[in-house]
Amino acid sequence: MVREVSVRAVLVALALPSIACYLLLVQSAGPRVSEEGSWTDVGSCPSCYNHENDPSGISITSYDLPDDPWWAGWAEVQKTRLAALRLACLQVRGARVKPFSKLLLFRKYLYNLLVDDRHRAIYCYVPKVACTNWKRLMMILSGRTNETDPLHISSHIPHEEGALTRLSSAKYKTSVLSYKLRTYTKFLFVRHPMERLVSAFRNKLASNSSSATDFRRRFGATILKVRRGVGAFRNISKADKGLTFAEFVYYLIERSYTGGLQSLNEHWAPYFDLCHPCTIRYDNIGCVVWMTEVLCWSYVGRIRFARRV
Repeated sequence: MVREVSVRAVLVALALPSIACYLLLVQSAGPRVSEEGSWTDVGSCPSCYNHENDPSGISITSYDLPDDPWWAGWAEVQKTRLAALRLACLQVRGARVKPFSKLLLFRKYLYNLLVDDRHRAIYCYVPKVACTNWKRLMMILSGRTNETDPLHISSHIPHEEGALTRLSSAKYKTSVLSYKLRTYTKFLFVRHPMERLVSAFRNKLASNSSSATDFRRRFGATILKVRRGVGAFRNISKADKGLTFAEFVYYLIERSYTGGLQSLNEHWAPYFDLCHPCTIRYDNIGCVVWMTEVLCWSYVGRIRFARRV
């Protein structure tokens, strides 16, 4: 019997970002060069990792942050995280790490990267990592809505096509993509992978919402066919015979061994398939459950926080 993992609502509330934190994250000390500048070499990206030519250490942006005891350590925190990421990336080779030129050639790989030109920021959203609220903030800050309170924006609106500008947009020339990836501040948020899987399972495959019903029909039945046989998917609507978390995890493990991870739904696809952190050099990596980071999000007390996922 699989033990259900409970995620406290207060943790989710604390994990929601504020406008103040967003503005601090996207402060960039990089050069302000016009898009008509000289960066037209799309075969390489100075803002991306180069394992062959730079195997030792990593450099990070020098941050112009407030003189605050907590924020004074932000750059060091990022240096540690990026160093850990770099180490992990050195262990991952082959098809999992796509070269920069391939990201530019096949725009679908940049689908999860959202652009805020007003603040020169690129955010790679990861479903089940507070991405709805980050998208709400980006809509406000990039002028895509007249709302000033993120929670006044319905939860489905930020996920609609056209709500925000994607880096995969056909309107961008390849040279412009290269420019933005080089000069914009790039950030993403993460959470423990298992916690994210539990959240995805509960929200998309185990709840009674209309969204979960659709996901059970589209994905749950497929997983049951693989795990139990072709006829098993007929029982997915029955609570006592529906898809279990253990079956869900076993399915993902099997896909990882057969090389089928890249076709997974974004709600449980790995970070490296959504954000390409081994190719794109991110300036900031946030963790939604790190309590001292959450203090940053409490600076704007007028923003009301949601009480559930």
